Amino acid sequence: MAKEQGKVRFIGFSAHTTKAAVEALRSFPFDAVMFPINYVEYFNRGFGKEVLEVAQEKGAGVLAIKPTNAGLPKPGEALKHQWWYRTLEDQEEINIAWRFTLSLPGVVTGFSPAWLDLAEKAITAGYAYRPITQDEIKKLMQMAEGQGSIFKREEDSVALGRHFNSPYPHHPHECGAAMWG
Repeated sequence: MAKEQGKVRFIGFSAHTTKAAVEALRSFPFDAVMFPINYVEYFNRGFGKEVLEVAQEKGAGVLAIKPTNAGLPKPGEALKHQWWYRTLEDQEEINIAWRFTLSLPGVVTGFSPAWLDLAEKAITAGYAYRPITQDEIKKLMQMAEGQGSIFKREEDSVALGRHFNSPYPHHPHECGAAMWG
C-alpha cells in the first residue's frame, strides 16, 4: 500500500534463516532481501544458495551481509575484533571475499562489518572489484575448509521447530565453544 501511494519506492526485509527468507520471498512481492552471503557458509553448507535462487525467481535484489565472515572463533582464539564471529583482516583476502559475494547472481550490494578499519578495507575492496576468477574461488574453498558456521544452530533450531535460546538477550547468536558442539 505504501508503495502504491508513492511513500516508498522499494520494500525489503532482513533475515538470518533460510526458512524465514524463502517464506517471505514466496509470500510477498518484496523488492529486496538482506541476507548473510559469504564464502564460508556458501561453500561449507550451501547457506544462501536457496535464498539467491528464490530472490532471482521473484525478481528481488539481494543485499549481502557478513561477506567477510571467516567462521566461528575457535575455542580460546584471540580476535582483533571482539564479536561473535571471525572476520577477515587481510586486505587481499577481503578483496577476494567481496569479489565472490558480489559476483553471485542477484547480489546488488553488500555491507561491511561496522569497525572503521574493516569498513575502509571494504571500500578498498570495492575499488579493486572485478569478477571473481576460478583460482580465487579455489582459494576461498580452501580458506572455508574446517571453519564453523555462525548460522547452523539457528537454522537447525528453526528446522526442528525449536526456539533458538541465546544467552545474550539482545544478541541473535551464541558465541564460543558451545557453537562447535
